[in-house]
Amino acid sequence: MKSKFAPSLFGAISFVSALTAGLSVMQVHAAETVFYVTEDGKPVSDLAITVDGKQKLVRSNGFISFDVEEGDHQVEFSQMGEWAGEAEFTLTADQNAEVQVELVAGEALADVNVFADGDVATGTLSGYLISKETDAGIVGAKVSLSQGLETVTNQQGYFEFEVPRGAYEVMIEHSEYGQKKIRNLRVLANVATAVNVDLSMSGDGIIEEVVAIGTYVADSITAQERDSSAVLDSIGSEQFTRFGDSNAASALKRVSGVSLVNGQFAVIRGLQGRYISSTLNGSLMPSTDPMRRDVPLDLFPSSVLGSIDIQKSYTPDLPGDTTGGAIRMKTKGLPDELTTKMSLTLGMNNRTTFSDVNSYQGGETDYLGFDDGTRDVPSKIDSFTNGGQNAIDYCSFDPNVCTSPSEAAELGKPFDNNFSVNQVTARPETGFSIAHGDVYEVDGKTRGYYSAFQYKNKWEARHDGKIDDLEGSGDYERTKIKTDLTGYLVFSQEGESNTLTSKTILLRKTDNSIRTSSVYDDEEGKTVDKATLEWVERQFASQQFIGEHFIGEDHKLDWRVGLGQTTRHEPDRRTYTYTDNTLSATSVERRFSDLTENAIDFGVDYTFDSMLTDVIGVKLKTGYLASIKDREVELSRFGVNATDNALNLSQDIENILAPENFDNASVRYQVTTSLTDSYDATDTINAFYGSAELSFEKLSFLLGARSESSSQELEYSRQPAANNTLDSDDILPVVSLNWMFNDELQFRAGMSQTLSRPGLTERSKSVQYDPETDEQIFGNPNLQISKITNLDVRAEYYFSDNESVTLALFNKSITDPIERSIPSASGSASDGSTFRNEDSANLQGLEIDFRKDVLDTDNWMGFVSGNYTLLDAEVTLSEETAGLEKTEKRKLQGQSEHLANIQFGLDHLPTGQNLTFLVNYFDDRIYKASRALAPEVEEGRMSLDMVYQYEIDEFTGLKAKATNLTDAKVVYSRDGNEIESYYNGIGFNMTLEKKF
Repeated sequence: MKSKFAPSLFGAISFVSALTAGLSVMQVHAAETVFYVTEDGKPVSDLAITVDGKQKLVRSNGFISFDVEEGDHQVEFSQMGEWAGEAEFTLTADQNAEVQVELVAGEALADVNVFADGDVATGTLSGYLISKETDAGIVGAKVSLSQGLETVTNQQGYFEFEVPRGAYEVMIEHSEYGQKKIRNLRVLANVATAVNVDLSMSGDGIIEEVVAIGTYVADSITAQERDSSAVLDSIGSEQFTRFGDSNAASALKRVSGVSLVNGQFAVIRGLQGRYISSTLNGSLMPSTDPMRRDVPLDLFPSSVLGSIDIQKSYTPDLPGDTTGGAIRMKTKGLPDELTTKMSLTLGMNNRTTFSDVNSYQGGETDYLGFDDGTRDVPSKIDSFTNGGQNAIDYCSFDPNVCTSPSEAAELGKPFDNNFSVNQVTARPETGFSIAHGDVYEVDGKTRGYYSAFQYKNKWEARHDGKIDDLEGSGDYERTKIKTDLTGYLVFSQEGESNTLTSKTILLRKTDNSIRTSSVYDDEEGKTVDKATLEWVERQFASQQFIGEHFIGEDHKLDWRVGLGQTTRHEPDRRTYTYTDNTLSATSVERRFSDLTENAIDFGVDYTFDSMLTDVIGVKLKTGYLASIKDREVELSRFGVNATDNALNLSQDIENILAPENFDNASVRYQVTTSLTDSYDATDTINAFYGSAELSFEKLSFLLGARSESSSQELEYSRQPAANNTLDSDDILPVVSLNWMFNDELQFRAGMSQTLSRPGLTERSKSVQYDPETDEQIFGNPNLQISKITNLDVRAEYYFSDNESVTLALFNKSITDPIERSIPSASGSASDGSTFRNEDSANLQGLEIDFRKDVLDTDNWMGFVSGNYTLLDAEVTLSEETAGLEKTEKRKLQGQSEHLANIQFGLDHLPTGQNLTFLVNYFDDRIYKASRALAPEVEEGRMSLDMVYQYEIDEFTGLKAKATNLTDAKVVYSRDGNEIESYYNGIGFNMTLEKKF
């Protein structure tokens, strides 16, 4: 915080949180003695105070209190183990004392003031409210006290009261910045107590204790990173707003060492999803993508997120598969007053909106993201084939033992006969949201609720799509209509030492995709036209119960219970191919798949945090985790047989599959489901952990370990011989060291062991299809768990609470890494992919991260921030993979050698406007391996986004965002030759927000 805001204040604080209201005062208890220690007008935290033989270390805010009996009391002060002074005082049964201690040339000079119970003495309470977004004073905020006192901040954000001595709760309220509660603010007699509070638009917050000027408090995002015992990058909800993030995925791409695949899945420090753990409010989450074990981050909208922490170094309280990092998402909590907020969004894309794009006839409720039953398997064929599991035996000689022609016709006709792709005009992006909540006091406890709902519909398309690969060259188009629905509800009760919370979340994301391609096969001399119609509903539903309990000053108990369910509903995925304008009947497939994964997660954590001596602190932490995930996959396939050679297959496919052709037995549907397409799976984890952290004046050590047992079971009801299990029991140790060289500079070093389990689908014998390329993916039941040794070193320098520069070095050595590779197969299976344990991999890298204020005037504020990552990762392939790929070593898949981000923000304080530019760059990365050829590479590119915000008045705000302003061509290549390319276009949207 800039000193210009408080040049004459005696003591103050800088916090970051958001939202609060009201104030109450608590009189000083009889027989309580409060010490306040300062040096040159600033608090001192390294002084030990001994009262009658009981020693305590002064807290970081300069305060410490003792409960004492009546009588004479001896006080001794020591600093760094050296005597610094002494004092004495006497109390009767109805008296208490305040002791102001000033350090002068290393000597503690005490001024003791004794008060009788009920004596009234006053002090001054004043401060500045500072905007976290603009770093300027907040005008017009109401600061109120429960005794009926209230005031409004002036143009500099300043307020002042003269109040009786005691411990206070301060309530601050502002229409734009919400409310903030400050608990346990001490006001001493005849002392000017001041508090500078940083307010942001990030949510609610409660400050347990206020400290004085010059004291550093871990309450801002930078502060959280600074005070963490691990390598941590944090994103607060104020950053979601500032940078225009629509979901967790778009926010993560700004973090150093992080890139995204398909705009959904994170790659951290060159490692993909199997090396990354994700939690929501501390609970593990099931996945909605059958192809991956990690969570699609675009599923979580920023409207319900309070913060995201990306922890890149391992600690024992994290899941054992935290190798690349842990993505820890937290949803929003309670507001601090009755609040209602609505927003409307309208957007467009310069290439897509109002242009002609692919479409087909769907259901009546497609715009809501729900299929109305149009795409369901017809009930008659569903029951006749046992859900698509039993083949249809056609014949004409005995209807008692096989299916007669007339019955065959009746089985084919109920299918929805919508295959034709047509052109329609793409619509603009639309969306709206509403949020409502309230809090109230009951029996000294704060209770409240918060609810939110969001709807969004957006059309996307790939433009000028080109293909030039082994299968031929040509054009393709892909349209995707995305519909998102979000529901969120939280109830909470906050007491003096306990908080109980219930959080209910429903997230839905529906993608309606249409892809067409026309490719000329040079070798065959034929034109191949292919169409794919795909409707996918993904849903995440969660009910979480969370408890936080403070037991005395040193003990804390946290627990959580999470019940979650993810579903992936893919009804009637249709594909077909024309070769030289003739339908290939065997290419026609209708696929119906449903994935349901239920998860139960229970965790408890106990923390003991105390000072052993005046310079030695200890933090002990232990906990338990139990996670059970049950997955059920049901998949059925239906193909087409053209039984009449005279049938004209050059017709439109809907004419070929017309009812009359089923009546005359020219075409028939047939079940093509394999025995291992459907399966049940269970994934369980049981873990215990313990850690001890010793902190000295400048050093802190953390030593701990995690014991983790896991089991994966896959069962195939139609082929029990394929059942398989993977069990493991592992001890994962960690040791780390933090050295605070001074208040601005600190160093970190850590070493740990982690693991990476294969995903259920990666071990499944069920053949899956890549949602992007439609190629077959074959699981490998022989996959084993990878083991990783991690080394991390980081240096951090802080110019201020908001400004810093960091440099990190890291190395990861992986045994048995799992890579997506080439199947050892022939025929059509040789064109797909599989997974295999390779011999080893080594990854090392460097990260630089910075933030600096570059403009600070009465009217303007400006900042620049950014990061750069250099990665070098190499995998040594197994003998089998090396023989197929014709190389012994290559880069890890998904790893870019260079990653960079830079942001520049400018604020005009008098009008409440700000403008932010965001630049993102990732280097070339392997998309997938190729048989006997160089791998396919996604070429690096740079993107530029711009976000504008305008606070029209205290109730109305406007936000506009432009994305992908460079509109760089997306290119995939092999050996420098372009094999696929397309453009996404430039996106624009505008949101109008109204508060009530």
